Amino acid sequence: MIRVVLALSLALVAAGCGGPSTSVVVDNDYPPYGTIPLVVYDAHWQAVAFDQPDGAADPIPPGQSSPPQSTVSASANTAYVLLAPGWDPASATLPTSFIVLQSQGGFAVSLGDTLHIPVDDATFTGNCAAGSFLTQAQADFITREVFPGDFASRSYDAATCTTTPIGDAGAD
Repeated sequence: MIRVVLALSLALVAAGCGGPSTSVVVDNDYPPYGTIPLVVYDAHWQAVAFDQPDGAADPIPPGQSSPPQSTVSASANTAYVLLAPGWDPASATLPTSFIVLQSQGGFAVSLGDTLHIPVDDATFTGNCAAGSFLTQAQADFITREVFPGDFASRSYDAATCTTTPIGDAGAD
């Protein structure tokens, strides 16, 4: 009985402990004006996916930030982003093209801090319009391993930042 009480006490202390909160936020630092707004359609850092609870993308319009996501303290990790150029997040249709980005360096966060990941052409590589290019191997890794659902029926050309629908898998 003492073991049960002790175990329950430890569980309550651990669950109710008001320890430090560590979080991460994605800041879409692209300007909210211009001819083609760059919406952050999806983002991943370390083990954090900036998605809605159902796993759907949670877009971040230019000039805005994501809600804070809970995380653990971590050393520097690469961040990955899908931009949806010209797409309206209020639209009922999904984006038809993406720009795949990878952070130029890693982002770290200490226990109890909030990490802000600024998404722009100074911090990320891969926006062809800004003269910044990923290798095809980098783009393939990101599209196949980081954002596989978004590219299940699409291919991506890193040299041109072009997203192309993949034809019917059953066709010869």
